[in-house]
Amino acid sequence: MVVIAICGTPGTGKSELAKLFEKCGFKVIHLSSFVIENKLYQGYDKARGAYIIDEGKLVDKIKEVLEKNNNVVIEGIGAEVLPSKLVDLCIVLTCEPFMLEKRLSERGFSYEKIQENLEAERFGVILGEAMNNYGKSKVMIFDTTYTSVEELFQVIVDELRKRGIDVEKKT
Repeated sequence: MVVIAICGTPGTGKSELAKLFEKCGFKVIHLSSFVIENKLYQGYDKARGAYIIDEGKLVDKIKEVLEKNNNVVIEGIGAEVLPSKLVDLCIVLTCEPFMLEKRLSERGFSYEKIQENLEAERFGVILGEAMNNYGKSKVMIFDTTYTSVEELFQVIVDELRKRGIDVEKKT
């Protein structure tokens, strides 16, 4: 069994990468929808436009999923702070701010939300949290600025194989 967390600021490619793992038979948990669907939040922050996650409930529900599935990918903002004992590997996706701004603008993000995410990317907030939580040996960092998600996936698969984790596409 292997559990992979995929994290990064919005627009770095987390969801697209998770879809490729899903094609290989991984159970994928998209944290945003998982939290909402299972009511794993304490409330809603109107100013930030985000749910406030109840970490205890989230961890309990993820443990339930892990008991029923062998290979799991957990993607989304917040994956970088899941309990280290639950995660075998954390993939942190980064992107140069100029490209990230373009991607978020194309998605219709507000100016304020774009600036908030660009600041988080510039300061390496998510990467820092992942390193503090999981440690250097569990974290892999990939820049998605000029790399397609398919190319990135192949690099990750090769790295996973070096670590003794085989990933095969299901047909």
